[in-house]
Amino acid sequence: MKTPYIYFGQKGYLYELDGDGADQTINGGSTLTIADHGMVPINHTRAEDDPADASQGNDTSIDAYRIVVKAATSAGSTRGSTYTHDFVTGAAFTAGADATATTSEIGDVTELNNSDAFGVSSGVITIVNYATDNPHGYLIGNNDKFWVEQVARHDAAGNGPSGTNLSSAFAYPMTSFLGANPIAYAGEHYDGTALDKTDLYFLKSDGTGTTDTIRLIHTAGKYPDIVKTMEAVMNCGIYNRALTFYDLDINGKETFLGGPSLSGQNDLGIVGCWRTTV
Repeated sequence: MKTPYIYFGQKGYLYELDGDGADQTINGGSTLTIADHGMVPINHTRAEDDPADASQGNDTSIDAYRIVVKAATSAGSTRGSTYTHDFVTGAAFTAGADATATTSEIGDVTELNNSDAFGVSSGVITIVNYATDNPHGYLIGNNDKFWVEQVARHDAAGNGPSGTNLSSAFAYPMTSFLGANPIAYAGEHYDGTALDKTDLYFLKSDGTGTTDTIRLIHTAGKYPDIVKTMEAVMNCGIYNRALTFYDLDINGKETFLGGPSLSGQNDLGIVGCWRTTV
């Protein structure tokens, strides 16, 4: 019997509401995992920022993801002076009431886009304190929000789901599709969009009778459209190629299947997509 195939690429994603601001780590000091976040960043030693040393500040392992923080309160001496504009609005930080880039105001969204801003050890990301590095650091405050978002397929060995794999992408025959489950997820994107989580289940192809899970992070309220999209794929009549539900390439280009109309646009608001096992 003919059946369509569906392909899922990989885009890791983490959202965190910092509970106490008591430390400088993301994810409460715990390791990012494939199951929960779709990525495990490889070790990264924060550069010493020596312009005379070409090996410093050029760690390509961090090119495939971004770290973003949204301030919950206004506070002086919190944000490195190298960060000058809001990541979402593009407005200059100096345009605010405090008129200084190093003062974070409520709602400011900062991309920590410098290799000096953080280090990674065994999948744990630690942000350097502003007091330690005035140009690049950031002092985490209570109820600040953090995101770690994959922005390109990992382009260095060890920066994917294992030491030798760059991606956990996979294709399934639609006859292996078992169902979809909405998962409780009180998340939001850094632009303020409310997010939901949906798990898709497929029968593994290894004959063990076990299941694979594809985890989707998407715009809130899109679960019904996700189910209708899977129905549309099942009935599409396309058998000469796999349909790409989502993909992210090494240059950061994203491919979307779309919603029930298979429009090719990001109708579902996908911000994260990964297989929970390697």
